[in-house]
Amino acid sequence: MANEKKFGVCHICGFETALTFEHVPPRAALNDRPLVGAHLAKLIGDVSLEMHDKPKGPIFQKGGGAYTLCDKCNNNTGVWYGNAFVDWAYQGLQLSQHATVAPSLYHIFRIFPLRVLKQIICMFFSTNGSNFQKIHPDLVRFVLNRDEMHLKPKVKIYTYFNISPRSRQTGMVGLLNLNARSFSLFSEIAFPPFGYVMAIDSAPHDDRLVEISFFSHCRYNDWKDISLRLPIFPIYTYLPGDYRDREAVSDHLSRYVPGRSDSTI
Repeated sequence: MANEKKFGVCHICGFETALTFEHVPPRAALNDRPLVGAHLAKLIGDVSLEMHDKPKGPIFQKGGGAYTLCDKCNNNTGVWYGNAFVDWAYQGLQLSQHATVAPSLYHIFRIFPLRVLKQIICMFFSTNGSNFQKIHPDLVRFVLNRDEMHLKPKVKIYTYFNISPRSRQTGMVGLLNLNARSFSLFSEIAFPPFGYVMAIDSAPHDDRLVEISFFSHCRYNDWKDISLRLPIFPIYTYLPGDYRDREAVSDHLSRYVPGRSDSTI
């Protein structure tokens, strides 16, 4: 049950206490339906990494999330940032209905930018382990002081449209691109209608991602028109940062996996 408490370390403040269930994203942001949870390490055992088969795992009856935050952090961040994020999500939902006709969509979002950004970062705290707050005390201060502005330059937040009725999330992972001779350290949360990427001390793993770190230049009560042209990415595989659609995965498997062809997808 979502109102039960468990004992552990709060992912934001770092205190060891009773934890509450934190929806990621917030429940009112379209995260109020049953979801099946599956661990990435188990899913990777399937060489195809396809998502058309239903994964096996625990069922979250009231939406995705976990026991990650203490009462104080959960309540404060929810009150400060939750409603603004929900409004952002519903604006994205309305726009994403047209997402099948273009590689990207341009829109003017009318939002509280700082509040939206801080809720996204709170979600990344929950997605990553309880030690994440020890490594990034600057981010702890950023979300626990509602009026604090300006992210540190090492932290970059990106977004995109997720047009798939699927979600995935991962804590910090490293991705080495041998062709580009680059390394990216990032965490990802993909939940319709958006996906979010947090990169730490590295370039984004995909140049098409749109950075929204500049939201942190706004004040808490700033309500602004923000113009964004966001790429439209399908979420088909379980791999973090993978934005191939079903056809691209099928083509890859037919060329590189023995015995695989389009007819098996």
